[in-house]
Amino acid sequence: MSFSRNILFFGAVLSILVVTGCTNGFDVNPLIEKKQAPKQIVDSFSIPGTQSAEIAAQCEKATCLTINKSSLGKIFLLISSGKTGGSTPQWYDLKPQVVSFEKSGSRLAMLGQNYNSIYEELQTQSLIQTFRIVGEDTETITFDWGRGLKSLIAQNAYDVDYGTGMNDPLTESSVPAIPVMDSYTRNIKIANNSIELNQISKIQSLQGEVAAKNKIGMETREETLDMNIQIRAYRLESKFKPKEYDASRSVGFFVTRVARASMSKDAIKLIAKWDLSEGREPITVRVSAAVPEDYVQAVKEGALYWNKVFGKEAVVVETGVDPQATPKDHSIMIRWVTWLDAGAAYAISQSDPLTGELLRAQVFLPSVFTKVGSGELVQLNGGSPVATGAIACDFTGKIQELQKITKEASTSQRLRLAQDSVRSTVAHELGHAMGLRHNFAGSFSAKATTKEIYDSAKTYLKDPNHPGIETSTSIMDYVSGIDDVLNSARIKHAALSYDKMAMDWAYSDNDEALDSKISQYCTDEDIGLANSQGMAIYGCERFDNGNNPLLRKYLDGRDEKANLVKVLFASIIGRMYPGDQPEVVNNLDAVINDTYKWGKAAIDLSFVGKALFNTSEIIGNTAAGMPALVSLDAVKSGNVLAARTGQDSAMTDLRLAHLADAAKYLQGMDGVSDKVGGYAAMLNGLLRNAQGQIDMDWFVKEVQALKNSGVMAKGKTLAGREYSLTEEQQAKILKFYSDIQADNAKIIFSAVRELLPIIQGQVKGDDGRVKVINKILPMDIVKQADSDMLGNIALDLMLASKETIDVQVGEAGAIKAQLPIPFLNSKERISLLTLLSSQGLSFPMDMKRAQVRASLAATVNEFLAQIDSSLVIDTMSEADQSALSDKLLKAGLIDATSANWIVAQVRVLQALTSLN
Repeated sequence: MSFSRNILFFGAVLSILVVTGCTNGFDVNPLIEKKQAPKQIVDSFSIPGTQSAEIAAQCEKATCLTINKSSLGKIFLLISSGKTGGSTPQWYDLKPQVVSFEKSGSRLAMLGQNYNSIYEELQTQSLIQTFRIVGEDTETITFDWGRGLKSLIAQNAYDVDYGTGMNDPLTESSVPAIPVMDSYTRNIKIANNSIELNQISKIQSLQGEVAAKNKIGMETREETLDMNIQIRAYRLESKFKPKEYDASRSVGFFVTRVARASMSKDAIKLIAKWDLSEGREPITVRVSAAVPEDYVQAVKEGALYWNKVFGKEAVVVETGVDPQATPKDHSIMIRWVTWLDAGAAYAISQSDPLTGELLRAQVFLPSVFTKVGSGELVQLNGGSPVATGAIACDFTGKIQELQKITKEASTSQRLRLAQDSVRSTVAHELGHAMGLRHNFAGSFSAKATTKEIYDSAKTYLKDPNHPGIETSTSIMDYVSGIDDVLNSARIKHAALSYDKMAMDWAYSDNDEALDSKISQYCTDEDIGLANSQGMAIYGCERFDNGNNPLLRKYLDGRDEKANLVKVLFASIIGRMYPGDQPEVVNNLDAVINDTYKWGKAAIDLSFVGKALFNTSEIIGNTAAGMPALVSLDAVKSGNVLAARTGQDSAMTDLRLAHLADAAKYLQGMDGVSDKVGGYAAMLNGLLRNAQGQIDMDWFVKEVQALKNSGVMAKGKTLAGREYSLTEEQQAKILKFYSDIQADNAKIIFSAVRELLPIIQGQVKGDDGRVKVINKILPMDIVKQADSDMLGNIALDLMLASKETIDVQVGEAGAIKAQLPIPFLNSKERISLLTLLSSQGLSFPMDMKRAQVRASLAATVNEFLAQIDSSLVIDTMSEADQSALSDKLLKAGLIDATSANWIVAQVRVLQALTSLN
């Protein structure tokens, strides 16, 4: 994850930066060995002190360094890190460079060594900068470092592989750079076997902004950088073994593209990895002292997770490090900042530019990851919006060593979940610092079933030693909600399977560790490729959950409906009685007013619809159709274009398999017939209540259940605080629910339209043109056994009524009759009739449509019989049906209410007749 910045430089450096490099196939070791500088920096450089009086006088007004002449032409490593200014300062790292120094007249040049040429006929160097020579003697040269570096190399500090034929050739002879407008240096010293100094720099760049239509205005921007610059000897003493990237793309690492001898396009790609060879000390994870005490243990657990992955002590943790500390070799610094609305965390790393060995890294961790929502707590708390004494007690025992027991925040369930979030975030970012890329197919590859995940979530808060469950095969995935919590708990106990496979492979001499049965791999470029063709990858999306995304997205909608009332109550009392302010009771009116914005259930089934239907659009005379989703197999095999035309057998197989899995799961949940398929079972579960009726009163019943539970009067918030509400306060909360009832009454019926076919649907685009849209179920989605359930759902939807209304009919209104008021208006009912369409099915739905039509006509005929027994809606022509209400109204046989009711029923009947 990364922050976006306003200047070009930070687009390159403020990502998950991993710098790697190596030789190009030529044996450069002999060249390097000849140029190796003395191991100890003091044998090459010194701070002037014993030079002549003339030199000393000049150095009083300069930033002087002295280099031994014997070290001219030797190679050193220039490595720089710094932090930005402004209101949100952040660390960044520059790409390390192998450099040497050469004297020419009165100037001393610092030259970048080029070991990446594709041919050896031309040996080149890059001039980085020259410095004024202050003086020299027979053995040394003293020079003025001056105001420091005059430009900053802004080239990407890491490479990624885009696949065969998609990478740019290595033919560029220049690198992007940003000029330093002004600067000064300070604190020059010899430390950590390096020459070290600070350079404060003002940089400038141009930023484009839209000034008017078709015009871009350019604005000059300035920023100050505080850089730590180190120069140390470059040595070839490591047992580090570079490894080329996995051509099968079973695992993903950042890479360095290095020119292959005589080839500019066929580059060598070496993965980023640490030196963990025998005899090398573990990587030190340095934890900033700014990390709050409540989260230190979680940070340590996130770091030590990687020891489980490697199966040895690959990392050790050092806590209490000065937040201002500069990076150190063979270490990863975790920097914590209090930033509650930050967009992301990020990791940055620096590598040996010749071998790819990771040298040091940093993780930037804002405190936003300690925020926990009420929705997750309610789901993990068995659906309860309040805490029970047992849970609070269990939790107190777990965390009392981290903080004083009297602090309410540390006895809350929120703290535990916040610690989970911090643990998994640290482990994720350290994964980037270890060289790993995102793997968004981790959850798709997990072996845990939906039932296992949901069952495990129910017991999580009740068990302080819960072992968690592998909801994703990789900590490099993005998962959310209960899956994130359970995965975070799991990494306390075991390595996730993809992470172990990837590291076993990276630190071996072969490919034996790779096994697609353990996990699939999918990263940002795969998503980008699919998106460029207007599709998304099924099973490879950021924050998708479970190995059956179709079922999990469907269950998310059901959970939103089931938990809305409880989540809103938990949110209200949680903000009224904040857990981190035990003496504060906030004004209920203000809290409620702020809650209205969340008062509508966010049931989004669009993904499920995309997984189910084949969609086509017709604009004018142009027809186009392609699936919304593509299989990972099609993307990885290069068959994306074929998949656009529907030639994606893997996606077809996945759809059928996941619908069958959904049917099995929902049969156990809802008690429907085991002969019913997943499509019919999903619709049934959304639309019906536990009694098998159309769920028209779900919101009212949930509010009543909350009222009857007793928790509205008093209890304990999910943050652990005791609360009590007066009758007046309870009434205000109930009024809030009453106010939002209308917004939620039909929400499920609106959401379910995503799961219904569309036949010749017309939508007006932003350009004013009308699109004709067809959404057709593929063959074999709906079985013959489903037709009865779909027919019954359609029938019940057409007839669903919550109340009746009295009307006067007949001559002079002499007859008192009752009309059932449909829960759904005619337009809403017509939109649901595609349930009965035969389009895409291997069998006709004619009989089911006839049954629904007969039942609906019977309700109309029953009413008409009270007016005139000769009136039968079935025997009328379509024109007579349409004219019937006006005819009866003009004759004085019905009132306006009855006329409107007849019009609505006739519209639905006629829509049924035209359906095929």
